[in-house]
Amino acid sequence: GTPPPHRKIAGPALMSDNERAIQLFTTALASAKGDERRAQILHQRSAAHARQGAWEASLRDAQQAVELRPDWAKARCRAGAAHYGLDQLDAAAAAYEEALRLCDSGDAELADGARAALNDVRAKQARLATDAQLSPHVLGFAQSKTAGAKLLAQGRYAEAEQEYEGALRAMRAALQELPAEASGGMRATMEALERGMREELAAAKKRAAGSE
Repeated sequence: GTPPPHRKIAGPALMSDNERAIQLFTTALASAKGDERRAQILHQRSAAHARQGAWEASLRDAQQAVELRPDWAKARCRAGAAHYGLDQLDAAAAAYEEALRLCDSGDAELADGARAALNDVRAKQARLATDAQLSPHVLGFAQSKTAGAKLLAQGRYAEAEQEYEGALRAMRAALQELPAEASGGMRATMEALERGMREELAAAKKRAAGSE
């Protein structure tokens, strides 16, 4: 059959110009009849906003589409994408989970996309949680390492060694916070840092002994 007006508006040539597409969707929305048609146009306009990185506008349209068609999985996915763009990760996860619940059994492509997006959200949540756990230890390492380097330059070797040991303790504490699968690279980094710091200390002591 003949495609509805919103699909004509969403044609490839027009969608290359997002500003113009948004104007056309807005015009179509003013005369659209029925919740289904209005939701479809709002969904398309939300996507056009998203391509511009206008996540707040994208979310507004997606949420209106959800209100008009609460059982439409695509609108939930569009809302999830906008929440993700705004770093609203809990809301993004909830939207994608609902999309998966609503997905028609025959729409495997949409379900796969929603599942992949949900996995991305959860991975980012996990990374941010790990970063929050590591942050105090990383700060402690940097502060002790800097203090040790200053003491080393002043020839205060015993104090420098204590600061370096404190830096290494902070790094070990950070290592313990990491999941096992992510700790290998950091362990190698810590070992390299420890070697470097001990070599700095030994070299400084040797230079001091040679100048006496």
